[in-house]
Amino acid sequence: VLLAHPVYGVLDRFAARGQLVMPNMRPFSRMQIAGLLKEAMTIKTELSQIERGLLARYETEFAWELKTLGDVSTKPMGGLKGDPLWTWRDSVAAVVVDPFFRQQIIARRGDGFVKETVSQTYIGGILRGQFQGFGFRLRHFEAREWSTQVRLRSEDVLAAPVESVQLKGQSVDFREGVFQLAWGNGWLRLDGGKGAVDWGPGRTGNLLLGNNTPTYGLFRLQARYKNVRYTHLAGSLQARAGLYDTMRRVIDNGHVRIFLRTKRLAAHRLEVGFSKVTLGIQESVVYGDRGFEPLYVMPVTFFTAAQNHLENRDNLAIGADISWRPGKGLELYGAWFFDDLAKLSPSAFSNKFGLQMGLFWVDPLALEDTDIRAEYVRLEPFVYSHNFDINTYEHYDTLLGHSIGPNADLWHLNVSHRLSTWVTVSAMFERERQGENTIGPEGDIVNVGGDAQQGRRLIDLAVRDFMAGEVELRTRLGLQVRVEPIRNWSVQAAYRRVNSKNVWLPVGGRGDALGQEWTATLDVNFY
Repeated sequence: VLLAHPVYGVLDRFAARGQLVMPNMRPFSRMQIAGLLKEAMTIKTELSQIERGLLARYETEFAWELKTLGDVSTKPMGGLKGDPLWTWRDSVAAVVVDPFFRQQIIARRGDGFVKETVSQTYIGGILRGQFQGFGFRLRHFEAREWSTQVRLRSEDVLAAPVESVQLKGQSVDFREGVFQLAWGNGWLRLDGGKGAVDWGPGRTGNLLLGNNTPTYGLFRLQARYKNVRYTHLAGSLQARAGLYDTMRRVIDNGHVRIFLRTKRLAAHRLEVGFSKVTLGIQESVVYGDRGFEPLYVMPVTFFTAAQNHLENRDNLAIGADISWRPGKGLELYGAWFFDDLAKLSPSAFSNKFGLQMGLFWVDPLALEDTDIRAEYVRLEPFVYSHNFDINTYEHYDTLLGHSIGPNADLWHLNVSHRLSTWVTVSAMFERERQGENTIGPEGDIVNVGGDAQQGRRLIDLAVRDFMAGEVELRTRLGLQVRVEPIRNWSVQAAYRRVNSKNVWLPVGGRGDALGQEWTATLDVNFY
């Protein structure tokens, strides 16, 4: 179940109050969500009227999985329920077909943005089903973004995350397919396909593996024993444009065929969950110019030792996090990220760190159906970069970790209130700083570690100063109203105001700017 599904927000509320123990390894399978919903059904008397209504919606949506878990108490919702387009089921198998659609209109004004009006249209479908212990899911869409401005580069495209795009003047076409085949029993789950993961307690993104990347091919093993969970994955990434394999250049039928360099990902996470505390430790490694490395693919290994055995030529990262729920609907969490950690050498240049802290407060000061989330993220210079370009911690040109990138920090505050089971209003504040690389007097790059795609060169000093370079400051204010009268059919209206200082302006040069953005969105099963 992809992270855009609104059920995650409801489960977050239950977990913060200590009513559920929810893993910090997302996305969840439909059976996982059904198991959490089944637990939540036992505490209905502790929920608000709106929460009980939301729980009833999701009980209906996940009724087949709840039935598999032995629950037969789900009730019809009445009225317009948002039932699947087509369903076939018998006692051992099920197949479901659903439409997938988004129409979004974006208007940007002010000197901080290129003045434009943009239309984004996604059309596709979802096919999912199960047979005994196997499950599958496929989602595919075709999309077009049209703008009043000509699109000259992929960086001009507002839709994100996207894979490759076809630039066609004022319009851009792109597509994505996501698929998964899974098998599991009570303690072990194996799956393969094309997807992405989000590991950690953060909701603006996570430091090791976050939710802002396009999907990638992966094979995954998940094991569980009581309150201990372990996940190991091996994935295939896409190198960014320009990283060509110079040894593979083929002339075929008169045409020159070139290939990008191969790029891989391996990651694993161990997590222990208690009623009030969840602890997680994790490792990942990005490597390239070869096939899957057996020492990284093995599910029982330490990447730190394996990378040392392989001559320290890959991009290793280590992370740890903790979530604490002291009571009264409050959850506090922190995460630490270590990039290319040098043993017993805390001052070594290769040691690059990241930090994330946050709180999630449900029904603060007895304000029912309200929640507050605050986060702070700080990433030191050169985080996610590497001496070898192929090992940059990215998929296509999007970071695998937190989206703010190196030499940056972010303050985030979001307040959300549910007016009913189908109307939610929210307000957001963010303050982001970014220390960018500068241009020297001779036109060369002065590398202060502000760009993950620019690792340390031999000519660069072995110095890391946080917020060195050109410091850009962006302050964002946002408002959003979301209406979901039919389950998984929603309408959203949003406004965002961005005050920027010392940023590159659309007219050229650096300066201060104000930008405003209005967005209207219609979603059908957009998850």
